[in-house]
Amino acid sequence: MTAVGLLTVSTQCARGTAVDTSGPALEKLLLAHKHDWTVAERQIVGDDQAAIASTVQRWSQQGCQLIIVSGGTGISADDVTVEAIEPLFSKRLPALATAMTVGSLGITPFAALSQVAAGVAGGALVLAVPGSRKGAVENVQQILDVLPHAVDTAAATGGTRHLHKEGGHVACGCARPGDLAGDGSAQGLSNELGAGVARRARASPYPMVAEAAALERVLACVDALPVRRVGLAELAPGHVLAEDVAAQENVPGYRASVMDGYAMIAADGPGVFAVQAAMTAGMGSAPELQPGTVVRVATGAPVPPGADAVVMVEDTELVSEAGSGEEREVRILPATIVAGQNIRPVGHDLRAGAIVARAGARITAVGGEIGTLAISGNRDFAVYAMPRIAVMSTGDEVVDVLGARVPAALAYGAIRDSNRPALLAALRALGCEVEDLGVVRDEPDVLAQTIRGALRSCDGVVSTGGVSMGERDWIKPVVEQRLGGEIQFGRVLMKPSKPTTFATVPLHGHTRFVFALPGNPVSALVAFHMFVAPAIRKLAGHLASPGADAQTLRPQVSTLLWCWTACAPSMCARCWSGTMGAAGGRCG
Repeated sequence: MTAVGLLTVSTQCARGTAVDTSGPALEKLLLAHKHDWTVAERQIVGDDQAAIASTVQRWSQQGCQLIIVSGGTGISADDVTVEAIEPLFSKRLPALATAMTVGSLGITPFAALSQVAAGVAGGALVLAVPGSRKGAVENVQQILDVLPHAVDTAAATGGTRHLHKEGGHVACGCARPGDLAGDGSAQGLSNELGAGVARRARASPYPMVAEAAALERVLACVDALPVRRVGLAELAPGHVLAEDVAAQENVPGYRASVMDGYAMIAADGPGVFAVQAAMTAGMGSAPELQPGTVVRVATGAPVPPGADAVVMVEDTELVSEAGSGEEREVRILPATIVAGQNIRPVGHDLRAGAIVARAGARITAVGGEIGTLAISGNRDFAVYAMPRIAVMSTGDEVVDVLGARVPAALAYGAIRDSNRPALLAALRALGCEVEDLGVVRDEPDVLAQTIRGALRSCDGVVSTGGVSMGERDWIKPVVEQRLGGEIQFGRVLMKPSKPTTFATVPLHGHTRFVFALPGNPVSALVAFHMFVAPAIRKLAGHLASPGADAQTLRPQVSTLLWCWTACAPSMCARCWSGTMGAAGGRCG
């Protein structure tokens, strides 16, 4: 876990005349990156050089490993952030500052007016970025993927070689294509890259794994993501609460009228009463009700002190009115009036301290959970982080249908990509953040670079195609020989989806995963629901739900899955009557 200090430099924010937006935005950006960042320090100081310098120096001595200072980087006389922090640097890092500037200039030419800076102070990596929410986030985004390694390197003593190797493979962002497998020789069971098609295996070297065993392997390799605190507006379907939520206040916090009507003393009984006052919802306290009078109340309005019943307006008659059109007297009609009728007492809906949601509760699209949490009086909630998953299709013949240029007619031998759109939709339905990697060419270097880059910011990658026995099916050898990954299984005893592959890849001391699904659209979706969806549920904390176990993560798919041992090899998903339309019988 990497400790972060976020320092906002703004005299107006320090005085309370403006609201800090860059600090919260940077915290959100870091937490979404899935590296184990934790914000240990947050502070706002004015545009004071000494205050900025002393805060940065103190935080670096107290264990902050990354310090981001936002604000005070402009060109006015009051902008003194860079002047304050640069004297603290034991090493300046101009390349990091340049990377931020160049990336930002690609977004807006006004980035040229910011004096961003980067350096090492007391073993901490220190960055100075613009004070606007947009500018702060855009600058840090340019170097976000290298920050974990930069922080480790800044704090390292006695050399950094150990940071570049993990299990014999390059583990950091300094890797170049081909570095991750050391000398590039074959590893695992996959075909050796560069050996030529004549030397490929003629039968799959990967043992056939039973479907149940494959799922057990998947679930053993993934763990629930870290817990984070989010505000009510950030709660979304798919989130799982990580702790019980208790009500912070009574609901309602006052005696509330259930009806539009008249508050009165029940013992006064029926008769003609003067209308003493009127109360509508949202009004403050009312004068105490006098015997022999009533107060007109709206639904949800506070019941005035002294009143113990509300008679609905339909059970009254107007007796006289004031000249202004206001009611002067009304007749209460019911013969029997019961104390407490039509009044919600304090805490009727929710008592302060009562548990409104248990740890493990899942936020759904129905909306009831969020509505309940909204009235609990809590400002934020502990939830498991939502998985961030990258999706790509592979194949030189595959045409991107989500890109800016979608051809009206296909070239001979080309097919439209249906897998990626379907998987992106399925992942979003599970609550995932998704990264669309597009359609990737069947080239080992391109595949390795794409997957490696995605794993730096995502929990896992889901790909389709390139996992069978074809001469350009590169996913397995790329994972093993270029990424230093381990194939957990490369075939599953089921049809469709037999070539489904699951691998784990070490990166920055963490384990990321790759699901390589078959290119056939039916096979890809079946494999997704059989293996990927359960992994997503575990990552999102579903095992924290009361009574949850591994069985609750399993898919509810029976009509789309036939075990390889239970049907003839010529059977496929299209054969099953009632499953994919009216087609029945066997396919050829």
